[in-house]
Amino acid sequence: MKVWYGYGTEHSMNLVMIGRFRDAATAERTHALIKKLTAALQAEEDAGRLTVGEPNDRYSDEVLKLLSDLNIHSVGPRELEQFLYDLDTHRDDDSIVVRTDEADVQALVKVLIDKGARVELYSAHDYPDTDDSRGE
Repeated sequence: MKVWYGYGTEHSMNLVMIGRFRDAATAERTHALIKKLTAALQAEEDAGRLTVGEPNDRYSDEVLKLLSDLNIHSVGPRELEQFLYDLDTHRDDDSIVVRTDEADVQALVKVLIDKGARVELYSAHDYPDTDDSRGE
Protein backbone atom coordinates (compact mmCIF):
# COMPACT_ATOMS: atom_id res chain seq x y z
CA MET A 1 0.00 0.00 0.00
CA LYS A 2 1.25 3.47 -0.86
CA VAL A 3 0.71 6.32 1.52
CA TRP A 4 0.64 9.75 -0.05
CA TYR A 5 2.08 12.59 1.95
CA GLY A 6 1.25 16.04 0.71
CA TYR A 7 -0.98 19.01 0.96
CA GLY A 8 -4.23 19.39 -0.88
CA THR A 9 -7.57 21.11 -0.79
CA GLU A 10 -10.92 20.77 -2.42
CA HIS A 11 -10.30 24.02 -4.27
CA SER A 12 -9.41 23.55 -7.92
CA MET A 13 -7.10 25.89 -9.81
CA ASN A 14 -9.66 26.53 -12.58
CA LEU A 15 -6.62 27.57 -14.58
CA VAL A 16 -6.81 29.16 -18.01
CA MET A 17 -3.65 29.27 -20.12
CA ILE A 18 -3.58 31.06 -23.45
CA GLY A 19 -0.66 30.78 -25.83
CA ARG A 20 -0.90 33.51 -28.48
CA PHE A 21 1.19 33.05 -31.61
CA ARG A 22 2.16 35.45 -34.40
CA ASP A 23 -0.12 33.60 -36.82
CA ALA A 24 -2.76 30.90 -37.00
CA ALA A 25 -0.49 28.49 -38.91
CA THR A 26 2.02 28.38 -36.06
CA ALA A 27 -0.78 27.85 -33.54
CA GLU A 28 -2.13 25.02 -35.71
CA ARG A 29 1.27 23.31 -35.93
CA THR A 30 1.84 23.66 -32.19
CA HIS A 31 -1.63 22.33 -31.37
CA ALA A 32 -0.99 19.31 -33.60
CA LEU A 33 2.38 18.80 -31.86
CA ILE A 34 0.72 18.86 -28.42
CA LYS A 35 -1.89 16.33 -29.57
CA LYS A 36 0.82 14.07 -31.04
CA LEU A 37 2.87 14.25 -27.85
CA THR A 38 -0.20 13.57 -25.70
CA ALA A 39 -1.14 10.52 -27.81
CA ALA A 40 2.41 9.15 -27.56
CA LEU A 41 2.44 9.62 -23.79
CA GLN A 42 -0.94 7.91 -23.53
CA ALA A 43 0.63 4.97 -25.40
CA GLU A 44 3.51 5.05 -22.89
CA GLU A 45 1.00 4.84 -20.05
CA ASP A 46 -0.90 2.02 -21.77
CA ALA A 47 2.38 0.11 -22.21
CA GLY A 48 3.20 0.53 -18.51
CA ARG A 49 6.25 2.74 -19.09
CA LEU A 50 4.62 5.85 -17.60
CA THR A 51 2.44 6.06 -14.51
CA VAL A 52 0.78 9.32 -13.53
CA GLY A 53 1.80 10.14 -9.98
CA GLU A 54 5.07 8.25 -10.29
CA PRO A 55 7.22 10.45 -12.53
CA ASN A 56 10.17 8.88 -14.32
CA ASP A 57 13.76 10.06 -14.06
CA ARG A 58 14.50 8.90 -17.61
CA TYR A 59 12.89 9.05 -21.01
CA SER A 60 11.94 5.83 -22.74
CA ASP A 61 13.66 5.33 -26.09
CA GLU A 62 10.35 5.95 -27.86
CA VAL A 63 9.69 9.25 -26.06
CA LEU A 64 13.27 10.44 -26.49
CA LYS A 65 13.02 9.87 -30.24
CA LEU A 66 9.66 11.63 -30.44
CA LEU A 67 10.88 14.65 -28.47
CA SER A 68 13.88 14.86 -30.77
CA ASP A 69 11.69 14.53 -33.89
CA LEU A 70 9.37 17.28 -32.55
CA ASN A 71 12.36 19.47 -31.64
CA ILE A 72 11.31 19.68 -27.98
CA HIS A 73 14.32 19.81 -25.68
CA SER A 74 13.08 21.69 -22.60
CA VAL A 75 10.61 19.20 -21.08
CA GLY A 76 12.12 16.93 -18.47
CA PRO A 77 11.11 13.29 -17.96
CA ARG A 78 9.42 14.10 -14.63
CA GLU A 79 7.14 16.63 -16.39
CA LEU A 80 5.84 14.33 -19.13
CA GLU A 81 2.89 13.08 -17.09
CA GLN A 82 1.45 16.60 -17.18
CA PHE A 83 0.29 15.94 -20.75
CA LEU A 84 -1.94 13.16 -19.36
CA TYR A 85 -3.70 15.36 -16.82
CA ASP A 86 -7.29 16.38 -17.39
CA LEU A 87 -6.79 19.21 -19.89
CA ASP A 88 -9.24 20.90 -22.22
CA THR A 89 -7.08 22.15 -25.08
CA HIS A 90 -8.32 23.83 -28.24
CA ARG A 91 -7.06 26.18 -30.90
CA ASP A 92 -8.80 29.47 -31.56
CA ASP A 93 -7.31 31.17 -34.64
CA ASP A 94 -3.78 32.24 -33.59
CA SER A 95 -4.14 31.00 -30.00
CA ILE A 96 -4.15 27.76 -28.06
CA VAL A 97 -6.40 27.81 -25.01
CA VAL A 98 -5.95 25.29 -22.21
CA ARG A 99 -8.30 24.87 -19.25
CA THR A 100 -7.46 22.64 -16.31
CA ASP A 101 -7.84 22.26 -12.57
CA GLU A 102 -4.17 21.29 -12.27
CA ALA A 103 -1.41 23.53 -10.96
CA ASP A 104 1.47 21.68 -12.67
CA VAL A 105 1.45 22.98 -16.21
CA GLN A 106 5.09 23.92 -16.73
CA ALA A 107 5.57 21.31 -19.48
CA LEU A 108 2.83 22.94 -21.56
CA VAL A 109 4.20 26.41 -20.81
CA LYS A 110 7.63 25.29 -22.00
CA VAL A 111 6.27 23.86 -25.26
CA LEU A 112 4.15 26.93 -25.98
CA ILE A 113 7.01 29.36 -25.33
CA ASP A 114 9.50 27.19 -27.22
CA LYS A 115 7.21 27.28 -30.26
CA GLY A 116 6.88 31.07 -30.14
CA ALA A 117 3.82 31.82 -28.01
CA ARG A 118 3.24 34.67 -25.63
CA VAL A 119 1.61 32.92 -22.66
CA GLU A 120 -1.03 34.23 -20.28
CA LEU A 121 -2.02 32.25 -17.16
CA TYR A 122 -4.80 33.04 -14.72
CA SER A 123 -7.44 31.49 -12.51
CA ALA A 124 -10.96 31.77 -13.86
CA HIS A 125 -12.05 31.97 -10.22
CA ASP A 126 -10.51 35.45 -10.12
CA TYR A 127 -11.40 36.47 -13.69
CA PRO A 128 -14.73 34.78 -14.42
CA ASP A 129 -15.94 37.36 -16.95
CA THR A 130 -13.35 36.76 -19.66
CA ASP A 131 -14.38 34.90 -22.82
CA ASP A 132 -11.68 32.25 -22.36
CA SER A 133 -12.76 31.63 -18.74
CA ARG A 134 -16.28 30.85 -19.87
CA GLY A 135 -15.13 28.66 -22.75
CA GLU A 136 -16.54 30.87 -25.46
